[in-house]
Amino acid sequence: MKISIKNNTSYLEIEKAYKVLKKSPKVDLYIPANIIGKQLGIYSEIIQLIITWSRMSTGRLYIHYNSTTTELDKKIEVMFSRYWNFVAGCMGYKNGIFLLDQTEISLKVANVIKERISFLKFNESWKKGDNSFIFSVQHSANPYPSAFYLSKGTLKSKKEIIELSKNILTDVSKNYIISTSTHIIEHNYKLIGEIIFELIENTHYWTQTNFSNNAFETGIRGLLFSSHHGSKEVLLKNCKDDKPLFDYISSIITNEDSDNFIIEFSVFDTGSGLASRWLNKNIDEITSKEEIYNAVIDCLLKNNTSDNVSNYERGFGLHNMMKLLGNRKGFLKLRTNGLKLFRDFDQRPFIESEINQRDDYNLNDWHSFQSKTSPNYKTEGTMFSIFLPIQINL
Repeated sequence: MKISIKNNTSYLEIEKAYKVLKKSPKVDLYIPANIIGKQLGIYSEIIQLIITWSRMSTGRLYIHYNSTTTELDKKIEVMFSRYWNFVAGCMGYKNGIFLLDQTEISLKVANVIKERISFLKFNESWKKGDNSFIFSVQHSANPYPSAFYLSKGTLKSKKEIIELSKNILTDVSKNYIISTSTHIIEHNYKLIGEIIFELIENTHYWTQTNFSNNAFETGIRGLLFSSHHGSKEVLLKNCKDDKPLFDYISSIITNEDSDNFIIEFSVFDTGSGLASRWLNKNIDEITSKEEIYNAVIDCLLKNNTSDNVSNYERGFGLHNMMKLLGNRKGFLKLRTNGLKLFRDFDQRPFIESEINQRDDYNLNDWHSFQSKTSPNYKTEGTMFSIFLPIQINL
């Protein structure tokens, strides 16, 4: 069996791909040289699909070239220098990477991966157009990128991550923010930096080992920072298959003619997933979706921890993310352990009560809002995607 990611793939096609993975332990994955679609959040969705495929399947990774392709080495270099294909190369290497004529190119791809890993040893982030990418590949020559870490794997402080976020936001927004509105960046970078710090800290402490606390043989975690701009019509067109996100953008943008600017940042990992890690169980041992959902909410609760002897006293450290998103009316999408959840903080603000109540942290099931039955497939790792309006209705 095979999965083929198209260069204009949609959310719904990704959903179908997960169903294929459920049917067979050996599914080959075909990846495109480039993605031309502009769907909001599609890069992070593709990355988690690749992660899930690599964990669940023994199939090979294929690219749409063959041995007679002109300038093949150059095209391989360009192809695997794109974020999602870089992840595919890292995670697909163990089962082999091949051309359509069955020629193996694993070593060629490995050289590109090594170059990119070395690049982040000396550069803050990997920038391309309106996007910025920072990753950490376990057991690599540089498992602790300088953007997030000091020497020997010590996480940088919240203040330093906030400064990183300011630099990224300034860079990706310079072509779209009104020149006289530098206060917009000043108004947003601290919030974004605090959320990124919460999520990166979470991946550092909880995703490098599995539910049994054993280190993964291969693993990657990272931050993908993107920007989206245009009229209300343009932005809605680019999320037409995602009803919750469509409704969110439709609600927050009231000026049909305004040129709007929305930031998206996603933090992903190849860990066991929030519920599996929280319950210290293989996800196959958890038969109830309700149990999985409740474990996910446990990860969001303030000062909650599943490990009484942990030095990480704030538990999973995700409570502040909810609070910060609530303050700025953002949109959260979360994929983990087979669930796809979301929360529209414009329609459902986060109001923190004096008593830490579970209802304050409720998330919605994405499939239910799509008027579809929640599927019974697995996903590997965790993906948080956050959308924040930076400049709208102007």
